[in-house]
Amino acid sequence: MNLLHNGLVAQLPPADQGLLLRRCEPVDLTAGEVLAGPEHEEGHVHFLTGACVALVVRHGGSGLAVGLAGREGAVGLQFALGLGAGNLTLLVQSGGSAFRADGAALRRLSTRRMGMLRVFAGYLWGFSQEVATLAAAAQMQDIRARLARWILLSHARSHQTELQLTHIHLADMLGVRRAGVTLAARELKSLGLVDYRRGCIQILDAAGLQAVADELPGGNGRLNGRSNGRLHDHSLS
Repeated sequence: MNLLHNGLVAQLPPADQGLLLRRCEPVDLTAGEVLAGPEHEEGHVHFLTGACVALVVRHGGSGLAVGLAGREGAVGLQFALGLGAGNLTLLVQSGGSAFRADGAALRRLSTRRMGMLRVFAGYLWGFSQEVATLAAAAQMQDIRARLARWILLSHARSHQTELQLTHIHLADMLGVRRAGVTLAARELKSLGLVDYRRGCIQILDAAGLQAVADELPGGNGRLNGRSNGRLHDHSLS
């Protein structure tokens, strides 16, 4: 693992990269692991280099994903900025590598490094646009379009065309019943856009998926957004 494979860290000046590296430790994250929740006032920042983490709003037993982070960025930056827990649950969607830093230690560092704060702020602004798009999709689009958008976003974040995503997990991310996801996945497969078997979705036609992801009901225009997931992706190959 190399911390510089993280797109957010790659934007920092070399001096800041060195200071950050001394405060990080490599970790392996497991799918289904919860990194933080609304009950956590303090926690860790995870700079992702292989794992993907969903940002989920929970209400009772149901959830709705409002963002997905991969190696282009980090999760838990609220702890580095002293903003507290918020209302998000950070759920690992696909396991992999990351670098973990104590939020309080990173807060002390970032208050002395204005360039680091600016990079963090720029990333969070860009990410907020993705959150807005997913929120609009949840209100305006049908399950098929939203499923196509989440599959494309997962592809962009993981850099994989075969995605380990169960229908149960997808239903949780979209805030719908599993049966709805099964029907929508069946439609995408019948269009030749994806193939799937138990627990795995393979993208066959990304351009076709994008067209579906932008559809509004009744053919009433298109929903513009960043389902391609190219948010500040300065990570190194």
